[in-house]
Amino acid sequence: MTRFLLLTAGLLSAAAALPAHAAPKAPDYQSIFNRLAAEPLRYAGLSSHKGARILVGLHPTANGALEGEMMRLDSAMRPLAAGPLHGTFSGGTTMSQTAHCTLTITLPGRDIGLNGPCSEQQMSGAMTVRLRPTQLWSQVSHFISPDTSVSQYWLSRAAWQQATTPEGAAQP
Repeated sequence: MTRFLLLTAGLLSAAAALPAHAAPKAPDYQSIFNRLAAEPLRYAGLSSHKGARILVGLHPTANGALEGEMMRLDSAMRPLAAGPLHGTFSGGTTMSQTAHCTLTITLPGRDIGLNGPCSEQQMSGAMTVRLRPTQLWSQVSHFISPDTSVSQYWLSRAAWQQATTPEGAAQP
């Protein structure tokens, strides 16, 4: 019995000496926005969900691949979510002509797939949202019956200025 108490006390003191896990650090939205604004391919649009604004910044990489980031802002320009984006386009190494794009955006708890035509000026097509459940029971039920929603998207280069300007501000 004494050994058990000593072992328990030793484990508790060792656990107390370990550093506490810090809460996940919030993304640096200003840095993400700055990277988006510096991308050669920038697209934006307004969401039908409470006037949110969607910003996408991309750059082509080798072999028809695309990389970048996506950010969603509320109507008051406050960041709601951001995540990395990767995918492919069928136009070779330049998007000077319309090509077919397949993109995946990774957000906490969900993946968003974009699939459709894209060019330097706009991108549109079908959007699928797939939830990534974290609890075991949710994972099992998600495996049996995946929770996927499908809708449409349309983002344009011309909408970037409007989407990055607060409501009521003078537009150039």
